[in-house]
This record gives sequence, structure tokens and C-alpha cells, in this order.
Amino acid sequence: MDTKSRGFTLVELMVTIAILAILVTIAVPSLSTFLVRSQRQQATSDFTGALALARSEAIKRGSFVSLAAISSGVGQLQGGWRIFVDPLNSGIFDSSAGSVTTLIATQDAFTSDQVVIGRRGTSPTIANSREYFMFDGQGRAITNTLASGASGITVSIWRDSAEQAKSALCIGWAGRIRLIKDKADNDAGGCG
Repeated sequence: MDTKSRGFTLVELMVTIAILAILVTIAVPSLSTFLVRSQRQQATSDFTGALALARSEAIKRGSFVSLAAISSGVGQLQGGWRIFVDPLNSGIFDSSAGSVTTLIATQDAFTSDQVVIGRRGTSPTIANSREYFMFDGQGRAITNTLASGASGITVSIWRDSAEQAKSALCIGWAGRIRLIKDKADNDAGGCG
């Protein structure tokens, strides 16, 4: 009769669990960093795509098109935005009957309260207490004085009351949107 038993000894099981614990300890910080970067890249991509849509619609329609925050207050673009034809050049979306504004697209608020999109360190263009960006019929970025001008904006990820990752975008006076290095730690960051 064969009296050999099959299976793991308690020592083998304990060594395996210890090795797994070490691997998990090493992997968790890397996973956290990956998730923060991924979240920032997604938010940056969404916002860059929305700005590009607003600019292309302005060119296509030969009219002013605005991208405006749904929520009021500076730095509230993470609360969602609307892209609309803005023939009055006001930066204000009017949903009333007979309105001359036409809705093109809308973005709901980001599901995470860790995403912050907005200007810090520069004066935002505000209409009806809402931050907005405007493009004219030639695709140029327009300021609140209807002059062509460059502006910068940041997309940040915050966790535990600290900024974890940030992307800086520049909307040049000609309307070109580009990702820039934000060496000065402000929204302008070489935007011009």
C-alpha cells in the first residue's frame, strides 16, 4: 500500500503566501500611478476633443461657437459643458423657445470628483458666471472682448487634497489646441 500523501505542506503554503504578499505590495503603488495617469489622459482627451469639435463647427458654420461650463464658477468645466452656436457672441447658452443659440453637443459631469478642469493663475472668460471658450467662423480663439487671443487651461487629478497629475493645454490665438509642458506651474505655461 502506498502511504505517500499528495498536496502542500504548511511551510510551502506559507512561503507562497509571503511571496504573493510581496508582489502585491510592489504592484499596488504602480497600479495607483497608472490609474491616475489614465484618468488624466482620458479627461484631457475628452476636453481636447470637445475644443476641436467647437473649433471645427465654427469653421463649418462660419459662425461663433462656444464651449461653456454647465456649472457656474471658475474651474467648473469638470461639471460638464455645452458646445453651441453662439451668434450673439455672448458665451451664454439660451434654451428658451425662439433662441438663436443652437446646441451642438453636451458633456455630462465627470463621474469622479477627482477631475478638475479650469484655469488657475489666469483670468478666465466668464459669461453668466460660467467659464467658456469661443471660436469665430475662421476657427480663431476669441476672448471676452471679441479679440483673438491665446489662453491656457489645466486638467488635473486630485486625491487626498493633493494634485497627483496635471496636463496643460494651450489654445493658440489661431485656435490650434496643443498639449504643453507646464513648467511654470500655471495655466499660461508658455501659451502664446
